[in-house]
Amino acid sequence: MKNPNVEISADLLQSLQEVSVPTATHYLFSQGFANVYPIDVHPMALQPGQVMVGLARTLRFIPKREDLIEIQYRTATDRPHRNAIESIEKNEILVIDACSNMGAGVVGDMFTRRVQNREGTGIVIDGVVRDLSAIKTVGLPVYCRGSHGAGINRELMSVGVNQPIQVGGVPVIPGDVLLGDEDGLVVIPPTEVTALVEHCIEHDLREEFIREKLDQGYPLHQAYPPDEELMKEYGAWKKRK
Repeated sequence: MKNPNVEISADLLQSLQEVSVPTATHYLFSQGFANVYPIDVHPMALQPGQVMVGLARTLRFIPKREDLIEIQYRTATDRPHRNAIESIEKNEILVIDACSNMGAGVVGDMFTRRVQNREGTGIVIDGVVRDLSAIKTVGLPVYCRGSHGAGINRELMSVGVNQPIQVGGVPVIPGDVLLGDEDGLVVIPPTEVTALVEHCIEHDLREEFIREKLDQGYPLHQAYPPDEELMKEYGAWKKRK
């Protein structure tokens, strides 16, 4: 299964950073995409005001089988999880299906630093990390279910790179666009990104205007949504912005 061949430019990804996760999620729901917001995958390493945007490069784990994981760990180079990290490209996010496992940290601060060094823009894990306190010093956005002191080979083994996976119950296809902020994550089909940005930037601008009016004491029935008088004022306010 592959995504349609849609070009996602660096400028478009930059514009997507101006969109909030709730607004993007609501837009996709309105377009018929009912399952785009991963559940129980939270921002565990995110600076105040930081936004994560990028293209998905996926990695898949399964519960370990002792004989096969022993073979996998005989060399440092024949491991899908290391290969995935070493293949990260600029503006990509490493998205990991770790079976929702809470007993083995699949990424620590060393792997996080390497993703950042390769110009990746984040890590998303349906599972847990280790060395969370050190990960927070790196500055790369990391979303996951929590942390655990033990590493990958305690309960998991990596088996595939750049295959369709799931994270938090949401399908993630290599090349999907991910947007993350303090409100969580949303997975955006590449075909929807341009229209989403155009719609959602306008929506978020209007909501910024509405918040100003509510702070000024305007009642909900006049400001949310803006009545005809306030919409005229909004047009002038938007031009100034």
